[in-house]
This record gives sequence, structure tokens and C-alpha cells, in this order.
Amino acid sequence: MFLTDPALRRIAADTNDVLPEHLWRHDTATLDALGDLARVLHKTAREFTDSTTTLDEALARTGALAERARQGLAARADLHIAGYHQALTDTLGARERHIVLGAVLVAAYRAWRNHRPIRDGDQRHLLLYPGDPSRGVATLRRNEAHTWLVVPDSEAASAFDIPYPDRVIGEVTETAQGWEPTAYIAAPHHQIPPTMAYPLPSCDDLAPACRSLLRWWHLRHSDIWRNRTPHQLDPAELAHLTS
Repeated sequence: MFLTDPALRRIAADTNDVLPEHLWRHDTATLDALGDLARVLHKTAREFTDSTTTLDEALARTGALAERARQGLAARADLHIAGYHQALTDTLGARERHIVLGAVLVAAYRAWRNHRPIRDGDQRHLLLYPGDPSRGVATLRRNEAHTWLVVPDSEAASAFDIPYPDRVIGEVTETAQGWEPTAYIAAPHHQIPPTMAYPLPSCDDLAPACRSLLRWWHLRHSDIWRNRTPHQLDPAELAHLTS
């Protein structure tokens, strides 16, 4: 899974910036305004991560007490659980602190980011569903000037139910008509036979083009594939690929 760090996950959800690490760490030693912003962001990110753990533990305790209450209600039609009120109070307090820290984290990140451009270079990372890290990340590796290889992380492979985490599943090419995806499974240093490459319908944007690759492989491994090519899919299936 790509976004395992709570702070990076929250930043991605609010800004769609998918970072491989806490890039602001490299600015924390700078003795200027950028360094001040980086230090505030670094401190807030650490507090947000600690808050995530605290809230998770509080929710787990409340959940365990709630399950015990359900069992008691089923057995005795009684609902007296010692410590339930305190656990609920602790959970609500942890939630409020987490909400505040999340807002401060994103504000600090935006402030730092305004002064620190990040260039994609020959590799970039993309949320497959903007604003929703739970559906995974695609890593895009430049293959040619306007073509990127697409590699889903394990969370994306699980979300789309395909058996190809951390492998090239095809490429997307930017054209005048939009983004054209071509599905294939790449083996290192091997040419892809034409019969194993599947051109898919063009998409208006990059994220839908990447999603169409994962949807194709999900269909390709399903019971309804029936050895068809993309050209043999019905209109509803083609529309689903590009949605």
C-alpha cells in the first residue's frame, strides 16, 4: 500500500497531492520563512500521526464495550457496562482533537506547498479516485514524451480486485482527443506481443484512463470475459470502463 502514513494520507485526501515521503523534512534546517513553514508542518504531521493512533485506540475500546453491551442485552435485556461513559467521552475528545489537527495539518501543508514547487519528473503518483485514498494510488512512470506506464499499488489492486499489485498493467498516452489507455502486463525487458495488448476507449482525463486499465483487468479475470477483446464489449461495459 502506498499511502500508509496518516499525515500523507490526509494530505492526499484534501489536496490530491500524493507524496512518497515527508518531503518538507528537507526544508526543516533552512533558516528562512520556508524553513519556518516546514518545521511547523513537520511538528503538526507528527502530532497528527500520534492523534491517529490515539483515536484508533479509543474507537477500539468503545467498539469492544459496545459489543459487550450487545451481548449483555441479548442475554439479559440489560445494558449496564462499567466504563462505557468514560470510554465514549475519551473517544469524542480524541475525535475533536483529531479534527482540529487535521485542519491545521492541511493548512500548514498548503502554506509550505505555496513556496515549494514539486516537479513530477519521470515519475508521478495519482489517486485513482480524487479525494479518496482508500481506492489506491497509481504510480506513473514516463515511457515516452506523452506516454506513462501505470503501476497500481496493493490498495488499488485490492479495490479493483485484480491480481497485479506493483506491476505494470498498461500505459496511458496523452493525445489531442484526451488520454488513450492500452492494457497489457509487462514483463521486465520483454516486448509485449500485439495480441496481448488491448487498446481501450479514450478518456477525458488521466485518472479515468488509469481506472479503465484496472477495470479491464478486473473484467479480463471475471466469469463474464468470455475471451472477448475491448471491441467486442457491449456499450454498457465500454461506458463502465471509462467512467
